[in-house]
Amino acid sequence: MDNFYELSDDAKDKFFEIFNKKSFPLPLKFLFQGDEKQKELIKIAVIPPKYAFSLGKELLVTINETILEAFDDESITILMEQEVDKINMNIETGKIKLGKTDLNTFSSLVNKYGVEKVARANKVEELYQEQQKDAKTDEEFIV
Repeated sequence: MDNFYELSDDAKDKFFEIFNKKSFPLPLKFLFQGDEKQKELIKIAVIPPKYAFSLGKELLVTINETILEAFDDESITILMEQEVDKINMNIETGKIKLGKTDLNTFSSLVNKYGVEKVARANKVEELYQEQQKDAKTDEEFIV
């Protein structure tokens, strides 16, 4: 527990500067903490409902301020925005989920083909897998 600490207002302000540029169908309540041993700049986690009720918060935002102070503004913005973009809300149920990044690859491939082509290839693969899953589901209904 030694690595956790109360996050500074500057770190929270930086987070909200990026978060407030996005739009979400319902308001979100955050719990913030610092973690000096966290390897990433920022992590967002969904707080389980049984704890969210007691805490009055839905998402836990953990930031390593040592990394925050070491990185340039553009890198901070990209990494925070990337984490915020994982937040998905079901407007009907109010349930919050964290999605996965839609581009996960090696930098050598991005350098070789460019980010647009790599992203397109990954998207094509993802769509194919979804179609296969849908086809399998359709077969189950037919039987």
